[in-house]
This record gives sequence, structure tokens and C-alpha cells, in this order.
Amino acid sequence: MTPSNSKPFGELAGVERTTTRGLPSVRVHTSEASGLVFLQGAHLAEWVPAGQSPVIWMSERAVYQAGKALRGGVPICFPWFGANAEHKDFPAHGFARTKEFKYLGARLDDTGRAELEFALEDDDATYLLFPHAFEARLRVAFGKTLSLAFSVANRGSSVFTFEEALHSYFHVADVREVAVIGLQGAAYHDKVLGMAEFNEAAPELRLTGETDRVYESAATCTIVDLPGKRSLHVEKANSQSTVVWNPWSERASQMADFGADAWPQMLCVESANVGSSRISLAPGDSHTLHVVVSVAGAG
Repeated sequence: MTPSNSKPFGELAGVERTTTRGLPSVRVHTSEASGLVFLQGAHLAEWVPAGQSPVIWMSERAVYQAGKALRGGVPICFPWFGANAEHKDFPAHGFARTKEFKYLGARLDDTGRAELEFALEDDDATYLLFPHAFEARLRVAFGKTLSLAFSVANRGSSVFTFEEALHSYFHVADVREVAVIGLQGAAYHDKVLGMAEFNEAAPELRLTGETDRVYESAATCTIVDLPGKRSLHVEKANSQSTVVWNPWSERASQMADFGADAWPQMLCVESANVGSSRISLAPGDSHTLHVVVSVAGAG
């Protein structure tokens, strides 16, 4: 994972602020890739490397409305994952995915990718849900590979603990034909089976029904899509959890922003720190979760 250079963020050819489906956004179009990020949630909604079909899945029924979480793309889950452990009425997956981030600008990173940066700070509304001073930033670099770096800094005077996930929805040809490699030997909690704990014995994970698993794994995962034609590699750093999710047919039909027939074309392989891997930050400290996605083959 190549570190970013020190050039300041600003204007960059091929990167423009715009409005997409009524929401403020930033669109990228270069010789290497196209991309789209909504300011709400710093929500990555598109990455298409040159010569490839879309890698990121967005629901055709996603609701583009201020304060409404978008279905698909790469939502940022922070400062908790899933339901809040103490307050069931708090928003699922935290508040970051529905808060508007500040766009700080763009630049070329060390590999020539167009890198954008977005920032979110605590305010009166976040303090009611998470009573801590923080700054969160997302850097996303669009090129032949996709790089995501989500950073959280403790700006307060006491330690705080949080969960985080880059809830990546990947576009696949048919999830029933997909294999996920890299999780063999990892312990996991199966949320479909009431958080029962297992160890992954299979060298290739193949989905046969509703799947919602939290793996204790820092390993790189490979999504074998279009067998023999295209694979997606998800490399990560500072992430001790991997979440694999697909709602399958019955659950998908119950989700108005998903669609009963869309589930075969998506698979979530999420880079996270949740549960026993949650992060504790001392005052003045920061933590950065890195993810790099690459594509092998064509599709």
C-alpha cells in the first residue's frame, strides 16, 4: 500500500464538484478510471477502472435523500457497527453514513491516481450519540486500483472506543457462482444463526443462502467472480475483522431500497474493526484503516 505524497489538496483536472440525483457529489473521470463520491457519508458510489465493467454495486432502488443512508457503494460505518449495543433506538451502523462530510479537494497520489479527501468533525448532533471530540477523514484514490483510507483522530481529553467498517458492496455476475478465498482457518460469528461461533474450514467460501458473518481476519480476500475471467482482490491494513454479507432472496424482498431480484449481483466483503477488535484511542492518537481493491482479468 503506497503512502500518499505531501502535495496539498486542491483542484485537479478530471475531478469536479457536482450534484448527482439531488445530492452534492464529486465526480472523477480520468484515463485510468471513473468514480463518484457523495458528500453525504463520504459515500463511494462508483469505481470503474478503464476497460472494466463496474466493480462497485449500487442498488437501483437506493433512496437519494438527505439524511437517508444509501444502499450500495461503500458506506462508512462509524462509530458503531450494526445496532448500538446500549441504545437500540440509535441509527444502525452509526451516524457517519448520513452526515455530510466536507470536501477538502483532490490531488495526484504517488501512483498517479486521483486522490480525494473528505472530513467530518464532531458537532452538537453527534455529541448526543457519541459524546467525544473526534475528526474522521476518508481519502479515496481512483485509478487502476482503488485505495481507501479511513482515519479517526481523538481530539478530546479522554480515551474513547469505537467500531468501524468500510461496508463495501461489490458487483458480481452471480453470487451463487462466486468463491471467496482467504478466510480459511478464521473464527467467525454467524449472525444468521444468532451469533453462533465457528471456524472456517473451507479453502473457498461459497454462499448457498442468506449470509451474515463476522470473521476475525486481517487477511487479504480474493473474490473469484466470473470464474476464470475476473477476480477482485481486497487487501487491507489495520483491520482485524472481515464481514461477508448477502441477504439472499427472502430477506432482499423485505428491503424496499434493495429489490427482490437484485441480490445475485452483489456481495459485501467488508473491511472492519468490530466486536472484540473495536478500537480504543487515547487523546491525541489516531487510527487509519487502509483498503486497496484491484481487479485481475476482465469482465
